[in-house]
Amino acid sequence: MEKTWKPTTAGILSIIGGAVGICKGSLAIVLAPTLSKADLGSMMGKWGMCGGGHLSMFWDVFHLSSAIIMGAGIALVVVSIIALIGGIHAIRRRRWGLALAGSILSVSGVGPLAVLAIILVSIGKKEFE
Repeated sequence: MEKTWKPTTAGILSIIGGAVGICKGSLAIVLAPTLSKADLGSMMGKWGMCGGGHLSMFWDVFHLSSAIIMGAGIALVVVSIIALIGGIHAIRRRRWGLALAGSILSVSGVGPLAVLAIILVSIGKKEFE
């Protein structure tokens, strides 16, 4: 069987998407706690809203959004690791299903380039063991 550039290129794009997704997710995980530490009362006072008084409802929203951002960051890291593993399998031309899943999940990292990775993995299916 002749080896073409398609699975290799798809694997590289998936690995790039996975790496970018890991960076994005890590950044969300690291920055999420700063959201919960934001001094919302003084910000609202500066904006002339609510006089900067007791804003316990807004504090609850900030803490909740911080937890949501952290959870999304963790999910993004997990998805991106799968994309990275799928890219490695695409380069090795092993496990076509995992390579395809990796290229699909790399959408979270590189967006439009992942569509190209999906197409290239699909076209190169015959080259996988």
